[in-house]
Amino acid sequence: MATHGAGNRWQTAPHLQAVLLIASTMTAMSGAMVAPALPGIGAHFAESSEVLVKLVLTMPALVIAVCSPAVGYVADRIGRKRVLLASLVLYGLAGCSGALIDHIAVLLASRALLGVAVAGLLSVTLALIGDYFEHNRRARLLGLQGSFMSLGGVIFLNLGGALAAWSWRGPFLGYVAALALLPYAWRVLYEPAPRGHDPDAAVPHAPTPLGRVLMAYAMGLLCMLLFYMVPAQLPFLLDRAYQSSPVAIGVAVSGATVTAAGASFAYPRIAARLTVASSYALAMFLVGAGFALVSVAGSYAATAVGVAASGLGFGLLVPNTTSWLMRIAPEAVRGRVFGGFSSTFFLGQFLSPLAIAPLTLWLASLRAVYMAAALLCCLLAAAILIAAAIPASRPTRH
Repeated sequence: MATHGAGNRWQTAPHLQAVLLIASTMTAMSGAMVAPALPGIGAHFAESSEVLVKLVLTMPALVIAVCSPAVGYVADRIGRKRVLLASLVLYGLAGCSGALIDHIAVLLASRALLGVAVAGLLSVTLALIGDYFEHNRRARLLGLQGSFMSLGGVIFLNLGGALAAWSWRGPFLGYVAALALLPYAWRVLYEPAPRGHDPDAAVPHAPTPLGRVLMAYAMGLLCMLLFYMVPAQLPFLLDRAYQSSPVAIGVAVSGATVTAAGASFAYPRIAARLTVASSYALAMFLVGAGFALVSVAGSYAATAVGVAASGLGFGLLVPNTTSWLMRIAPEAVRGRVFGGFSSTFFLGQFLSPLAIAPLTLWLASLRAVYMAAALLCCLLAAAILIAAAIPASRPTRH
């Protein structure tokens, strides 16, 4: 199912994929654009604490965590296309407003509105992938979505670094891209009709398997707690250790998104050979190895290599979780299930700097924090493999 309405040349699979993939990059853009500007924002708002400055990056995540279940419910009730189009409008207006704001509280409020928009974009794009596509094409598109989100992060991080070198306000201008996408999305998207039977998912009106859904949510939360150690913490480590420029910071942080894009693109082939549990274990090991290298690195180049290595793991974590949810979520509540996923996914983003702040004080350095995270990842990888090997357990295959 990838077309709708005879004679409508816009509502075809290539156009639908293009809209959904471009809209997906907006979720990565919400934080990536401003990450290289954090030191400049901190200098401008020197009277504010460092934690408040970091919340400029992660405030959208808190709002997404709070609003996503409600947004998913609304999308299921009034229409997913309507919610996605409204989200694009709000995203463009709220994002660009940051270039005009000169008070930290107002800036955080604008970032909160951006979070409402991202909640709609992520929840609805995931639900529409399930609505429009089936079987192998769906798995391939989920892998492409991860790649586009990662590659979008690369583009936006480096664009944000270049604009931040001009002014800390510059990166906020990039959010106008959502308004540019709006006419195309309005033309291409359509409201999906119930299929009645989805061969890749649960029975449309079957009870939601709450236990498995909550496990997937937990993995999404942990993934983003760890991933946001890169854009939220690494700029400060590089600035203090190597006096890196905003452009250099953007390049280093984007290393994780480059390798994540490659891993996400390869995900369908990996998923065909590994179980859900094995894919999670592999991903956690790669993140742990990369973070360990960041911890012990003695140069900018070695740090960048470690960040890139961790990206391989992050590139597997997201599509592994979304494809699992796609299969176990009944079609009728798919918007709500992915609204809940968006909530836990971005709650991890918001909590990341808040969780790392006391840990940094306790361990006395960001390098030690990265090593602690590396050990946690390796322990989790081992625990997942051990649990999967227990004869009584039957790991779900992709």
